[in-house]
Amino acid sequence: MVLASLYAIITGSVTLTLLLLPDQDTAHNEPMSPSSPYILTPRCHEASCEGQDPIRMVCSITPDTLTTYRTTTGAHIELRYSNKCSAAWARIWGTQIGDQADITADGPTHKAHTTDSVDTQTYIYTQMTAAHPDSTIRTCFQPATTDSKQECFNTRIDPTATSHSPSAA
Repeated sequence: MVLASLYAIITGSVTLTLLLLPDQDTAHNEPMSPSSPYILTPRCHEASCEGQDPIRMVCSITPDTLTTYRTTTGAHIELRYSNKCSAAWARIWGTQIGDQADITADGPTHKAHTTDSVDTQTYIYTQMTAAHPDSTIRTCFQPATTDSKQECFNTRIDPTATSHSPSAA
């Protein structure tokens, strides 16, 4: 009699627990409502961003554009900065096959090369360099044509991360 009562209590407790737990399969199959928060957070910060891809590290979401420079060949180079990642990178477009851009800020130089016709029709970008407010970033563009000179400019990251004009270097 005692064993039967104990068995009934255990069975009832397990059944009640299973009924009160949310259905996990249903929760995963329901679409998120538009008001559901979906936050992407950066996967690196400062030194851990050095040499990393700004898109894969989620640093390219709402970066500041510090400056845009039009080269003598008509290509554009833009210096981007993520305050959340404390890192900068350059992106170029309107390029020709063989054009390249590089970026540095007191560390290694990171380059982007236009390698094929697909690159000439889209943005290509350098890997990131660790940077912080008051860092000076040096960005250079080297055209593929041998008769064109390298064009470089320096940009200082203002603590408020607002746009700056390039100074020719």
